[in-house]
Amino acid sequence: MTTDPLELTRYSAAETLEFAEELQVVYLASHRDQQDNPWYAPEKFWIRLAEMYAPIPGFELVAGRIDGRMIGYAFGTPYGRPRAVWHKAVRIYPELLPATTGAPVYIFREFAVHPDQQGRGFARIIHDALLSQRPEPLAYLLVRVGNPARAAYESWGWRVIGQDQPFAESPVMDEMARRLAGAPPHDAPRQHG
Repeated sequence: MTTDPLELTRYSAAETLEFAEELQVVYLASHRDQQDNPWYAPEKFWIRLAEMYAPIPGFELVAGRIDGRMIGYAFGTPYGRPRAVWHKAVRIYPELLPATTGAPVYIFREFAVHPDQQGRGFARIIHDALLSQRPEPLAYLLVRVGNPARAAYESWGWRVIGQDQPFAESPVMDEMARRLAGAPPHDAPRQHG
């Protein structure tokens, strides 16, 4: 872990859109090795954020800063198609059946830490901060197949539930899910119909 003070701040959609430059700097630095794929261009990231994700009710971003400089962020929203996620997730989390299969799902949409701050524990802190106050029983994310970040996600409790290519121009992604605080305990009795 680190000894540097990391300041965490939560932002609404409107607040997030006010610091485009800071977000794009962190995004580009953390995605520099994917810049041969147009999907990962900072301009495309910003269009997705500003036009697709920020307008979703419940959007929230957690930013991490050291000495006022943004070093990382994570953001997400409630997911609009929770049944599709539950259909896959209950194969991995059968203990959540049947009561939760119609419940809301939170999608962990984007996450980045500047490379000069990686390996210091900041990623986990920012990740946990975003998810810590979510009421949904399940979180969902998409991570590019072959992305080394998948190992970190797995160590933080995420499990692979499938694969998807969410957009025609996007790469194929591993779908991952993770129980949240709103999920019933592992040993809760299962309800039968």
